[in-house]
Amino acid sequence: MKSKIVSIVVMILLIVCLVSVSVDAVSFTATMTPSATTVKEATEFTITVKVSNLDVGTNGINSLKGNLKYDTNVFETISESSIEGLNSWSAKFDEASGEISLTKNTFVTSTQEVFQIIFKTKSGVSGKSGTISYTNIVASNSETSIPATDISTSITVGNETSNNNNNTNTNSVANKIVTINPTTNNTTNNTSNNAVVNKTTNTNSTNNSISSYVNTMTNTQTQDNIPQTGVNDTILTVLFIVIAIAVAFYIKIEKLNKEMK
Repeated sequence: MKSKIVSIVVMILLIVCLVSVSVDAVSFTATMTPSATTVKEATEFTITVKVSNLDVGTNGINSLKGNLKYDTNVFETISESSIEGLNSWSAKFDEASGEISLTKNTFVTSTQEVFQIIFKTKSGVSGKSGTISYTNIVASNSETSIPATDISTSITVGNETSNNNNNTNTNSVANKIVTINPTTNNTTNNTSNNAVVNKTTNTNSTNNSISSYVNTMTNTQTQDNIPQTGVNDTILTVLFIVIAIAVAFYIKIEKLNKEMK
């Protein structure tokens, strides 16, 4: 009798393990890429969403949905016409809930851009930043729902011509220094002029380095993927429940055996 109970428990555990392995194998990654991270006021830009790392079985996926959220204090309100499906994906947008749902007649099994959104920055918001996110992402292969990690990006509203203004002011100062004392010998003028030019060059290099560093940090933070934990937690919970039931069943059988003796 004991050997039968042990066999049943072992079989249940094996089934649970097989199910967990099967669930863990089904996953994909969603990413969001902006056409620019710094945009002028009252200017349009695009956000592109794609899927990659598709470990979704032989069928692939043919539907995707999620909720769009964005800062309405920085960006103009969008409509369904602002959203375009890519690579034969058809897009629908529910303005009330913010849900973007997409479908395709064929299955996707490899990296592919799914849709893009055209945003426009508002006027009078220079210096502000706004976040755009796509959350509660779920794909399907007509049989299984497959969740993915939320994605987002940050856009800064700025004036791209500000560096040119700085260059104009610096050049103006250089010209004044060169002409401030016409009687000064050529050696003195050349030394002052070279010093100002070198300072202008160094200033531009510093500004460019800082801009490059900020863009690199922004893109790195945007594209980092957070490990999915929802599926694994569910499997562990189911495993513990099955073990608890098996142990309770075993104890009950032992009591019955003792009473029969």
